[in-house]
Amino acid sequence: MLVGALSTFITLHFFTAGDEVMVPDLTGKDAVEALRILRRQGLQLKVLPQKRYSDKVSADKIVVQRPQPESKIKQGRSVEVYLSLGPERIVVPELTGMAARVATLTLEQHSLHQGKIVYVSSPGAQSDQVLAQYPDAGTVLSGTGAVNLLVNSSINSSDTYVMPDVIGKDHSTIENYFRSAGLRVGHTQAVEYPGIASGTIVKQTPPAGFKVTKDTFIGLYYSK
Repeated sequence: MLVGALSTFITLHFFTAGDEVMVPDLTGKDAVEALRILRRQGLQLKVLPQKRYSDKVSADKIVVQRPQPESKIKQGRSVEVYLSLGPERIVVPELTGMAARVATLTLEQHSLHQGKIVYVSSPGAQSDQVLAQYPDAGTVLSGTGAVNLLVNSSINSSDTYVMPDVIGKDHSTIENYFRSAGLRVGHTQAVEYPGIASGTIVKQTPPAGFKVTKDTFIGLYYSK
C-alpha cells in the first residue's frame, strides 16, 4: 500500500507540476516585448487599464506585474501588468504670504515636500509669513520635489532655533539632547512600526526646518 500511495503521489506531482513555468521579469519592457517573452514561456499577457506614476520606469513601460517575477504558474495562464505614466508632473503652488505651517501643509497636499527654511527679519511682514519661495509658483516639477522657503522671523534670533531632522535617530538620545538644550519635549509616544528597531523616531513635530523656541512643545513618536 505504501509503495502504491508513493507511486500515485509521484504520478500526480509529475502531471500537475510538469507544465509549470517560471514567470519572467517584465519590468521596464513595453507590451510588445513582454508579449513576445511570455509566449516563449507559454503564458499570456493582460495589460490592465490603470496606469501608475513612476520615477524609475519611463512612460508606457511595465512598472508592476502579477504574479511577481520568478513565481511559478501553469502554462496558458496570464500575467497582469500595469504600464507606467512616467514621473508625476506637479505644478508648484503659490505659497508667498502664507504662514510657514500652512505652506508646509499645502505642499503635502500637492505631493511636494518642504525643503530648507531660511529665517530673516522683515518688519513689514507678519511673524512666520512666507516672504519668498524656490522654485517659484507655477514651476512644473517631475517626481518628488522640495520647495525652499524664506520666512519672516519676529523673534530675537538668539532665542530661536531651527528644528533638526531627527527621524531615524534614537528616541532617548534625542529627548535628552533637547532637554539639555533647554527645549521642551511635550509629547512622546511609542507606536507600532513594523521593521523599524525599537526606540527609533518615526515622526516628529514640528517638522524639520521649523522655527522653535524654548516655549515650543516638541513631539516625538518612536517605534515600540
